[in-house]
Order: sequence, then structure tokens, then C-alpha cells
Amino acid sequence: MRVFQKKGLAYFGKYIQPTPILLPINILEDFTKPLSLSFRLFGNILADELVVVVLVSLVPLVVPIPVMFLGLFTSGIQALIFATLAAAYIGESMEGHH
Repeated sequence: MRVFQKKGLAYFGKYIQPTPILLPINILEDFTKPLSLSFRLFGNILADELVVVVLVSLVPLVVPIPVMFLGLFTSGIQALIFATLAAAYIGESMEGHH
């Protein structure tokens, strides 16, 4: 909201850059970035859980434990990537296109 107060209606000029024909694509881009991040994070978490479930059903207790620790490690990395990309997208929307 502060960006809009600072720039006024010129804030919406970023949507018609470099040409007004790209207006729908630029608007769609603002909605698809967080959605794609959410799908990516969900897919990675679901894949980890499915691997653990399959290993538990095939080999009880011994093999799934290291996979669970690997899942914790990869989940931490995914959270870091998600936070970094979200911060980059938010920063980009605050500054506007150059």
C-alpha cells in the first residue's frame, strides 16, 4: 500500500511495460508467481511423505528412518528456497520493473 501512496497511479505503469498489449500477461504473472511457489512446495513435501510411506510398507522401521532425516533436511532447504523466492518476488513488486 505504501508503494501506491508513494507512486500514485504511476504504480500501474509497470503493467503496460514494454507495451500495453502485454497487460493481461503482466497481471496474470502477479497471480501465478505465488501459486507456482505453493505448488512446488506442496509437491516436494508430498513426494517426501510418499517415499516414506512406501518404504514403511516395504521395509518396516530400519530403512525409513534415514529417509525421514533426509526429508527433514530437504524440507529445510525447500523452506529456505520458498522464503528467498517469496522475498525476491515481494521486493520486485515493491520496486517495480526497471
